[in-house]
Amino acid sequence: MKNGYVLIFLAALGFAALPVFIKYGYNLGLTTEIMLLLRFLIASLILVFIMFVNRKKGFIPRKSNLPQLVVQGLLFFGSAYCYTLSIMHMSATVTNILLYTYPLMVVLMATIVFKEKISLVKAVTLFTSFIGCLLVIDIIHTTQQISMLGVLYGLGSALFYAIYNINGQHLSETLEPVTIATYTSVVCLLATVIVYRPFDIFTGHSYQAMWIIGLGTAILCTIMPIFCYQKGLSLLGASQASILSTIEPVIATFLAFLILRETLSTSQLSGAFLIIIGVLLLKLDKLKHPKTLPS
Repeated sequence: MKNGYVLIFLAALGFAALPVFIKYGYNLGLTTEIMLLLRFLIASLILVFIMFVNRKKGFIPRKSNLPQLVVQGLLFFGSAYCYTLSIMHMSATVTNILLYTYPLMVVLMATIVFKEKISLVKAVTLFTSFIGCLLVIDIIHTTQQISMLGVLYGLGSALFYAIYNINGQHLSETLEPVTIATYTSVVCLLATVIVYRPFDIFTGHSYQAMWIIGLGTAILCTIMPIFCYQKGLSLLGASQASILSTIEPVIATFLAFLILRETLSTSQLSGAFLIIIGVLLLKLDKLKHPKTLPS
C-alpha cells in the first residue's frame, strides 16, 4: 500500500516537472518544434522497444482499434502543442493550473454533448472553478500582465486533454496502457514532423541543452510517470490514485518557484486553490456515480 502512495507521488512529480523543463528549454534558446520533436522521438523509441520486448496478449491492437489510437495520438499532440505554446507566452505555473481544469471540461461536455444530468455538487464545482480560473489569470488586478493568447492556448490544451481522457477510457478497456502510450507517442512524433517539417531542426542549438530537455521531457515527464501511475493504480485502486494525483499542480507550483523563481499573487493562489478543490469534489462525487465520464 505504501509503495502505491510513493508511485502516485512520483507520477505527479514527473508530470509536474514538464512545464518547468519546457520553460527552462525556452530560456536556453530551444524552440517549440525541437522540444516537441525530442520529447516524442525519444519516448517513441523507448516505448516501441518496451512493446517488442514484452510481447503478450493485449499489447498488439486489433485493426479496429487503429483509428481510435490515431485519434488518441492527435488529441494528445493537440494538448501538448497548445501546452508548450502557452508556456512560451506566460508562466509555467499558470499554464499548469489551466491544464488542470480538464476534469471540469469533461463535466461540461458530459452535460452539453452527452446530456448527463448535472448534480448540485457539479454545479457548485463548476461555478467555484470558473471563479478560480478568473483569479488565476489575474483578470481583476492584472499584476503580471497575463497573455490572453497564452490563456487561450492553456485552455485549448485542457480541452484537448479532456477529450483525450474520454477517448482513452474506451481504449483502456481492451488495450494495455503501454500500447496506448506507444501509439500515442508515435502519432505525436509524426504529427510534429508534418506540422513543422524539421529538416534542419538541430542546427543552431546547444546539444547539451537539447539532451537535457529531450531526455527530461521524454523519460522523466512522460514515460516514468505513466508507468508509475499505472502501477500505483493497480495497488491503490482508481479512486485513491485519482484523488492523490490532485497534488500535481501543487508540486508544479513549488518546482516553478524553486527552479524558475516564478511566483503567484495572493489572488492567483486563491484561484488555484479553488480549482484544486473543485477537481477533488468532482472526483469524490464520481465515487458515488461511477458510471459518469472520467473526471
